Amino acid sequence: MRDRGSLSVEVMVVLGLVALIVWSTSSFAQQTPGSRPNPPRDINPPVTSCNVTADTIADKSGNLIPNPIKETPLTLGQPCQQVVNGRGLVKDNILANRQRGFDFYSWLTFIALNSPADGKTIGQGPRPGGDALTKWEDLTNYRPLADVMLPKGSKPTWGTRIVPPQCRRLDGPNKIVFKLGEEAFNQPFKSGPLIDQDGNYALFDILMNRPMFDFILKNGLYNKPGQEKFNGKIEFPSGNNPGDDPNAEPGRMGAIMVKVSWRILDPDKDKGLLHQFHTADALIYFPGPPATKTGPLCVEKKLGLIGFHVAHKTKFAPQWVWTSFEHVSNVPDQADVDSGELLPRYNFYNPACKGCAVNQTPPTPWDPDASLKFHSGYRSQVTRVHMLPEPVIDEVKKLNDQFRAFLKDTVWENYILLTTQWPSDFASKTDPTGAPAPTYLANTTLETYSQGRTPLASSSCMACHNNATTQHVPATSSDFTFILEKAH
Repeated sequence: MRDRGSLSVEVMVVLGLVALIVWSTSSFAQQTPGSRPNPPRDINPPVTSCNVTADTIADKSGNLIPNPIKETPLTLGQPCQQVVNGRGLVKDNILANRQRGFDFYSWLTFIALNSPADGKTIGQGPRPGGDALTKWEDLTNYRPLADVMLPKGSKPTWGTRIVPPQCRRLDGPNKIVFKLGEEAFNQPFKSGPLIDQDGNYALFDILMNRPMFDFILKNGLYNKPGQEKFNGKIEFPSGNNPGDDPNAEPGRMGAIMVKVSWRILDPDKDKGLLHQFHTADALIYFPGPPATKTGPLCVEKKLGLIGFHVAHKTKFAPQWVWTSFEHVSNVPDQADVDSGELLPRYNFYNPACKGCAVNQTPPTPWDPDASLKFHSGYRSQVTRVHMLPEPVIDEVKKLNDQFRAFLKDTVWENYILLTTQWPSDFASKTDPTGAPAPTYLANTTLETYSQGRTPLASSSCMACHNNATTQHVPATSSDFTFILEKAH
């Protein structure tokens, strides 16, 4: 166990000497591990409610102590804005305490978004492991990108579920429609697909919440002509917590993007694994050329969630807050490989393949057919490359252990937070990215081939998305989202 001084030095090395900005006066709650509580049913707040719970409170002497909150984090709802503090449980380390607060914020967001769409508490659904259709899969809360940036630049309508003709015979309650295109199987910047140990393509999708959709619709940004006509600044709404003052600005949810990665599950072969994954019954639509060589046609697949990104624009994070989760059995850390402490099976790593090249892109061609099987016997061999010093990783692991204890005996105990990237100097006059902390962040299922610490080459959510533009001529900044580039 490292001492606090060592932790302080190493965190400062990673995060850099950045401006110490003024945040809110409290940080999110961190509970004591223990058996999973039994919260009341049907009380999980809607996705638009604001949670402002702090992780520390002041005792009678003014010292910060863990908040002995009565409610369980399973029923607190989604934070509209981060509430973090430079003071806290890590002595004399402002940045480390803020990182802890942001990571707690990420866990509350994860729990809120993955709670059942019908309002019950997370883990109380009808499927194996208490799984259920989540709030982000409910079209009254979130819409997939393909339902917003429509063919021929048509105007989208909130709440309208679009089922292609080829999928209608397979349709049913709670099925999700997944439109296939290159972005759905090829990682960012066309760096390559990800192939699981059963030879299936991993699949990716992007969704947005109502505030983000409304901004796009109101300003005509859903098609190329609308973006060309729009001459204002692209500035999506930011989340804001309600204040104690009656005259304070009311609480509101800001723009949120969700990016997910899935692996294909065999209902028979993988039956014993279903309680370990959040699953979805999906209708995979191949639109045909030019988006896919196959199609138009539709196939039905059962999907298991393996990666979960959330980006939330908030009042004190105009560069957005970037959260990343993974399934615990996706890949091993390289340190686990070196020590031989491995699980029997991973989604994207074969412990028996000693000579397999690690973190390499599959051979071309990259063009899935209706089977969604890769064309050869190739399987991705992936390990996690850590971009943080061990003491910081240890702090995230502790937080993961505590939240996974709350989620014990549910599918959600099988997911871990990697960390949260946030702007350490959100008001910087010289750095539009706000001095990201930590500098790099990569999900092994969503940025497989850009893990590392190489400037301009390794994955950094804020640095990468700062390059996103509209289709206006000349191109203009799109406020940290590539979504507007998908307009027709």
